[in-house]
Amino acid sequence: MVKLNSTTAILSDLDGVILDLSYDIKFWELWLPEHVADQTNQSIEKTQAKIQAEIDTQRGTLNFYDLNYWDDLLDVDCMQIIKAKEEKCSYLAGSHEALQKLSVLKNPKHILTNGDPRAQEYKAEIQDFLKFFDSIFYSMHAGYPKEQKEFWALARHNLNLDFEDAIFIDDDFKVVTAAVKAGIKQVIWITPGKNRILQNGIETFPSLNDLVAAIT
Repeated sequence: MVKLNSTTAILSDLDGVILDLSYDIKFWELWLPEHVADQTNQSIEKTQAKIQAEIDTQRGTLNFYDLNYWDDLLDVDCMQIIKAKEEKCSYLAGSHEALQKLSVLKNPKHILTNGDPRAQEYKAEIQDFLKFFDSIFYSMHAGYPKEQKEFWALARHNLNLDFEDAIFIDDDFKVVTAAVKAGIKQVIWITPGKNRILQNGIETFPSLNDLVAAIT
């Protein structure tokens, strides 16, 4: 049972909780390989396999999220590729309404994201989600991804957090597990299926909207 005091810090991931993750998936699985294949005159299949292999190697590291790394590795401009597309990021169903409900609460609210700052700032120009939060804390600025314990020590210090009075929301199981290990009292995993509590105390909800409906 999620409990929210007036002082409880609300800490939320962005992509996959607030914004539709399919936008990012299209970039990695389609737009980026298409661009590289066109530049190198290789088949799209071969290019996709090459990029996916490197993604798998870097998964869970800062390089995985850092567009500068991919710019240098593939000799591209990732942000230019993203901005050239007519399709833009969008809210997940019900998430904008959920943020509006949370906005009336006086609780401190922060986004904690592994996403590249340039990409997230561009998304904020399209969908004005930052107005619902006090700040956004980037793993790239911390120097560690959310999967690592060092990130949480820096987030606690920089945001002046009491992990005993905080709730963290994410759609990545490795990240929510890391949050539990870091000592956050209430950790929510956004994942399809029925609401349940896992053995390590992680509570699941199908969406941010479902979570907010349970606490407001």
